[in-house]
Amino acid sequence: MKKADIIILSGQSNAVGVGYVRYLPAHFPAETVDKWLRGYKDIQINYFSHDKKSGGFVDTTVNCAEQTKDTFGPELGIADALDLRYPGKKFFIVKCAFGGMSLYKDYLSPSGGPEYDAGSFADQLPSIVKNIEAGAVARYSWCYNELVKITRDSIDAIKGMGYEPEIKAFCWMQGENESCDAGRTAVYGRLYDCFLADLKKEFAGYIENCVFIDGGISTVWPFYKELNEIKRNYAAEHENCVFIDTIAAGLTTEHEPEGEPDIYHYDSDCVIKLGHLFAEHIKP
Repeated sequence: MKKADIIILSGQSNAVGVGYVRYLPAHFPAETVDKWLRGYKDIQINYFSHDKKSGGFVDTTVNCAEQTKDTFGPELGIADALDLRYPGKKFFIVKCAFGGMSLYKDYLSPSGGPEYDAGSFADQLPSIVKNIEAGAVARYSWCYNELVKITRDSIDAIKGMGYEPEIKAFCWMQGENESCDAGRTAVYGRLYDCFLADLKKEFAGYIENCVFIDGGISTVWPFYKELNEIKRNYAAEHENCVFIDTIAAGLTTEHEPEGEPDIYHYDSDCVIKLGHLFAEHIKP
């Protein structure tokens, strides 16, 4: 049976991706943008991103992000880099990302604390992110449970295609939420450790050779230094863990949209670059 490499992409809004499609031609050659708009048939994605679902594997392209915007996420840069490095090789991306969500509550995993809620899922609040932004209260752990669910469903679908699935990379872009509060920042390392341990337990047999790639957050967040130091130290102290220094890599947030920049989210060229940075550590 042929092996299938799975790449999980998860986190909050910079994992969803707020790179605007309309700005891509200003940063990249026309033939590259055309390739992205056509999509990658050998690199497919199953996503639940903000309030948008693919409902199964589709070609990786733009608009695997928010329902109401013409945008894209780091998956496009991941696919671009992998296609250039391993032309013709099959990859499956599983994306589960929700804007504004936290590790201490929304992604809280079973060993993270007594508040873990095994029965919470997104369908308990239709258009869940939109409703939360409007003031609705979601139950604990719904993001974690949705991540587990879409990953299990993806593994079953890949098996049904005749492949033997293996999770080769877990790409995590999250922490902006916690970095707004000193107390939540302080417990981030413990919760991340619980989160990874629980994922390894959930997917034992599929995740043994996985690399866990953690993206640092930008300078606009109040406790970004402290939170990034926690991330950096965790990666240094744990096997198969990598920290991506997005600040040192020059990722920017202050240029787009033009005239009224969204300083909390990476500019379109930097969303691609973030994907490239993740892909550097993905080895089939």
